[in-house]
Amino acid sequence: MALVVNSRGIPVFKYLFQQESSSVLHQWRSCSNSESRSRSCNRLRRTGTLYVHWPYCAQLCTYCNFNKYKNTHSMDKEHMFSCLVKEFQSVLSRSSVTDFTSIYFGGGTPSLAGPGLVEAVLRAVSEHSQLESGAEVCLEANPSSAKLAQLRDFKLAGVTRLSLGIQSLDDTDLKLMNRDHSSEEGTRALKDAISIFPGSVNTDVIFGRPGQSLQKWKEELSDVNGMVDNHVSLYQLTVEKGTPLAKSVLSGEQSMPNEDTVADMYEHAVQSLEEAGLRRYEVSNFAKEGFESRHNMSYWTGCDYIGIGPGAHSRYFEKASDSYSHYIHTVNALEPKSWAARVLDVGDGVLLRKHLTNNRRLEEVIATCLRTTEGLSNEIWSQFSAEPLQLKIKNMNDDKLTTLLQAKFLNLDSSGLRTTSTGLIVLDTLLPDIVSALGNKRTT
Repeated sequence: MALVVNSRGIPVFKYLFQQESSSVLHQWRSCSNSESRSRSCNRLRRTGTLYVHWPYCAQLCTYCNFNKYKNTHSMDKEHMFSCLVKEFQSVLSRSSVTDFTSIYFGGGTPSLAGPGLVEAVLRAVSEHSQLESGAEVCLEANPSSAKLAQLRDFKLAGVTRLSLGIQSLDDTDLKLMNRDHSSEEGTRALKDAISIFPGSVNTDVIFGRPGQSLQKWKEELSDVNGMVDNHVSLYQLTVEKGTPLAKSVLSGEQSMPNEDTVADMYEHAVQSLEEAGLRRYEVSNFAKEGFESRHNMSYWTGCDYIGIGPGAHSRYFEKASDSYSHYIHTVNALEPKSWAARVLDVGDGVLLRKHLTNNRRLEEVIATCLRTTEGLSNEIWSQFSAEPLQLKIKNMNDDKLTTLLQAKFLNLDSSGLRTTSTGLIVLDTLLPDIVSALGNKRTT
């Protein structure tokens, strides 16, 4: 997801196809409250999250530029499971992470792998680290691989939350996007998912689709509101270079809604979902109080995470003899067979590895935290500076930051710095000045 602003100053949220309640945020942030801080930020225990990438799909959607491959070309499942476990053990041994607060199975379509994938990973986590009590274990699924019996098996395997990509309730659009299910199958899958995982089903919907009008979107969203559980993720369809969608748009075969129409779609969605009790807690995510995605919140608030599988990313503190001073970012090989060969050879599929400075980490955390309604809290800021955030901003006397606060784009209070509703509309234009003011100043 990325945020851009059109000519009207309205946000356009774009799904780039790659990889709250305050009580939830404070419960799951690895370095937030005093209880978590004593457990996760000392040298004995440190919490993090785990991402598992399953790269195969039954068929390839026209808009997607994720790291994905046709299921017919997949390697043996047991071999894949074995490589994932081996990579987890290898990366974990270098990481300072000891406890996991959430695990997310993404893709691709990980529900195609079957419950054996979940069982293998959870077994490895329990044998080599610790999965915290009440941890969130989320699985991505498409309606075609989310039959009632399959969902029951996934729950028995340890899944606690489902992210279901229904994407649209319009059969014509589903066909144009080359989805492998109908609107009826999507509706059925959502009902089944809610029956198995009540209160814990994310519903993914794409808007700004070719030929989609504002009125059609309003009608569709009304139907979505009547079906969903406690969480909705809205993504604007983006034309990505090299995809079948891009080719059809360039050829004139399909046309995308203009920026103003898409902006109106988003504005209507925010109002409609919030009226239905689904509060926007991040620019593209809406949930009822207490049902936010814990795993995604961990990304947005800068927690450590380990990623395993083809193309997966990791960010964590390395183990060191006297401190956790080395924070690294790694990226795995994309192609599954190349990734697996590296795992068997050296223990992991890492192709890119780099150290991140404290200031670089802070810049990223500022940008992601301000996407959420919780914002940049004092607890998170304190991980980077001993000087209180409010005092820091006051002492900096930064003209641009002062202007943003006076114009009510930002709000600074005793809990931290947040983007207001007005500020969120133009967030991408605000971030350079905010990051420059806070991220590039030397932290103490």
